[in-house]
Amino acid sequence: MYWRFREGVGDLKYLCALMFHFFTKNETCGRPRIKYSGGGSAAPDYDRPVCFFCSYDEESVVRKNVLHYLNELVQAGFNIVFISSSDTISDADLHKLSECCVRIIIRENRGHDFYGWKVGLQEYAQYQAHSALLLANDSVLGPLFSIGNIIARLENDDADIVGMTDCLHFYPHLQSYFLYCKKSVITSDEFIDFFDRVEVLGFKAAIVRKYEVGFSRLLGQRFNLSALYSLESILNRTPSPERPKNWIDTTFHLWRPLITEFKFPFLKKSILTRRGVPIEEILAALAESDSICNADILADGIVSPVSR
Repeated sequence: MYWRFREGVGDLKYLCALMFHFFTKNETCGRPRIKYSGGGSAAPDYDRPVCFFCSYDEESVVRKNVLHYLNELVQAGFNIVFISSSDTISDADLHKLSECCVRIIIRENRGHDFYGWKVGLQEYAQYQAHSALLLANDSVLGPLFSIGNIIARLENDDADIVGMTDCLHFYPHLQSYFLYCKKSVITSDEFIDFFDRVEVLGFKAAIVRKYEVGFSRLLGQRFNLSALYSLESILNRTPSPERPKNWIDTTFHLWRPLITEFKFPFLKKSILTRRGVPIEEILAALAESDSICNADILADGIVSPVSR
């Protein structure tokens, strides 16, 4: 009964969010302004996949964790398009980003990550020339472990779209903080049409259902989807939390076994900011697992609040 009640409340919030968007659409439907769009020092290599990396910081700082993540992606073989919705980026941070990015975009802070990725598709139209496209964001800390072989793992997966984790809430879907789309996907009409229809939505509940869940529902009609760390595989090796399976968020409710048993490379910031897990507990799990992520990077990554 409790979970049905929570589901009903969620449905009501979603409907309210859509109604609010419908009645205020004329006021908010304008395209978020692009403040800066320029090439980085890194040259595009179309034989490599490109990563569209969305980032936001309340204090307009590019955090050590973000630079760590970007550098690990570059070392793994990705080109980077950095898409920031911070108010601004300092010249010093622009210089640091330029060294590892093929393009840097600063946009008005509206529309969350899906609209940020849409802007990336528009500003870096040559994405289709790359071997694949990774959609990622800074809602996670890491990589906690080496991702040097991540492209091989993703490409060797039989699926066309590969995420890190999946979720059964609302509808089975890949979680959107890491979505690897192979060439056949990014050149498809379905992919292009999906992002053409992305609008500026202000409520997280609506974004999750319409875009995160919607992405898997729409693209899954044609393409195969899979998660490297699927909920089913995790539950087969670790005790299940006391909640229905479709209410389990692997990255939130099973973060510790993910790190200690599966060497999962990411930690959701919300574990610290929303769930309130002490940083000492996380550091202990990382030390137990021989993580490459140090305390300095971890602490710096959670300074500003995260709404994702």
